Amino acid sequence: MSSYSEVFQRVEKKYRVNAWQRRAIEARLQALMEPDAYGLARVTSLYWDTPVRSLIARSLEKPLYKEKLRVRAYGREEGEALVSAFLADSSSPAGFPVFVELKKKYKGVVYKRRTGMSLAAARAYLGGVDYRCACERFPLADPALAEASLEPRNVQIAAEIDAMRNRYEGLAPSMAIACDRVAWKPCAEHVDELGELRVTFDAALRFAERRDAWRPVVGKTESIMEIKSAGPFPLWLAKALDEARAYPASFSKYGTAAQIACAGKHARPCSRQQGSNPAFARLAM
Repeated sequence: MSSYSEVFQRVEKKYRVNAWQRRAIEARLQALMEPDAYGLARVTSLYWDTPVRSLIARSLEKPLYKEKLRVRAYGREEGEALVSAFLADSSSPAGFPVFVELKKKYKGVVYKRRTGMSLAAARAYLGGVDYRCACERFPLADPALAEASLEPRNVQIAAEIDAMRNRYEGLAPSMAIACDRVAWKPCAEHVDELGELRVTFDAALRFAERRDAWRPVVGKTESIMEIKSAGPFPLWLAKALDEARAYPASFSKYGTAAQIACAGKHARPCSRQQGSNPAFARLAM
């Protein structure tokens, strides 16, 4: 789409940091970077999976290649509407944008393909309506963005999403993940130096398998920091991480939430298939 980035290819490193580590790293970021225009923003992602969550179970086994399908909304009201539309089957507002995303990872490199459309269009499209028809029937409120959703590039991305959906039987909304995010980007005078470097901090990380049933994924004072880069980290950033004693950690938000849900029998008993998979069984014991 004209105003959104639809294709990403980059290396993403995650770090699980406490409040002190976050303050120390953000203090170093301030010299060359700044929070983006959204400031502190709610990000809500709704993941699609099979009834026994085979996609995330396979992902937790760390294969060379893995893929995920999700719908993402930015903003508090938008996130609540997204969850209501798919997990509570309520009517969905027609105009505001969400992103249907296909996220792949191969040998540590992340490839993300996404197309923007209205929430109502996403609901129709993922319910079986042709992508073009869904976007035309439920256009985005912004005419320029509505037109862009039908550009060949986005139609091609939708075709790739369709192909992924056809590879798995019974894909359906599985779990919502929400967080409060601050995203750091290079200051204007340092864009040439830092390029596509981005650093995000996700706090208040929580999940829900049904509307209004949110549960925490990490501690109240913890954040998941993610560094996204098309190349090696700059030396100053590597030093900042070392000084804060922050080290890369394998962490999947959806995967961790799925394990918590599986372990918490009072929330949702593990299915036989989930319990037999080591990725789920480790926490189900």
